[in-house]
Amino acid sequence: MRIIKVSATQSTNSLAREWYQSNKNKKPVCITAFEQTAGRGQRGAGWVSNAGENLTFSVIYPDPEVDIQKQFMISAAVGIAVIKALNKLNIFSLKLKWPNDILAANYKIGGILIENILVNGRIGAAVIGIGLNVNQKYFEDLPQASSLKLISGNDFETEEVLKYILDELEVMLKSLKTGTSEKIFTEYEALLFRKDKVSTFQFPSGEYLTGIILGITSTGLLKVQVEDEEIRTFELKELKLLY
Repeated sequence: MRIIKVSATQSTNSLAREWYQSNKNKKPVCITAFEQTAGRGQRGAGWVSNAGENLTFSVIYPDPEVDIQKQFMISAAVGIAVIKALNKLNIFSLKLKWPNDILAANYKIGGILIENILVNGRIGAAVIGIGLNVNQKYFEDLPQASSLKLISGNDFETEEVLKYILDELEVMLKSLKTGTSEKIFTEYEALLFRKDKVSTFQFPSGEYLTGIILGITSTGLLKVQVEDEEIRTFELKELKLLY
């Protein structure tokens, strides 16, 4: 996969989208930044990363051949790919916190943000943004954050980590065209944080909900069993898992 390196940008996802609109390339391209000044995460949150210590990159993947109704399959495949890559780097106790936070030993070490480009009612390209804490040691006011270095005690070459992830990413994204969504969702659910455990959630109103995470639907909604064994589904903005 071609890799484009930039010294600094506000957001690699925004830069990737601009690159795609200008080039319309049919092959995947990765744009990685030494420093990202205005990174974005899920729920509109920012993604803060120390320059040079971590990975902030985006992959433009043209024509993923995924129906819009099942676009969460892209997100699931990316999450699985990152976990597989980190396992090869001897990082274990890894989980995916719905929809796609990357956890190690219950600490957040990374996040994924997918922004699809629609062309004539279909997904023309997926812009896959990934932020991964690699060698950063201090996270001010972020008690649940960690990094590969803090988890393992080892230093990592960011370019080596990137290569492992891109290799796994290409394999998983190709499987979108040849494999079945059921297999990908089964793999994703096997990695799902707090699956089959009693968990506490919070609504935007501030109210709380207790339930058991059962899995996800084909459209990426979270399935939660609540009182009286009722099963409810939730979108990302409807519910926040507390841990």
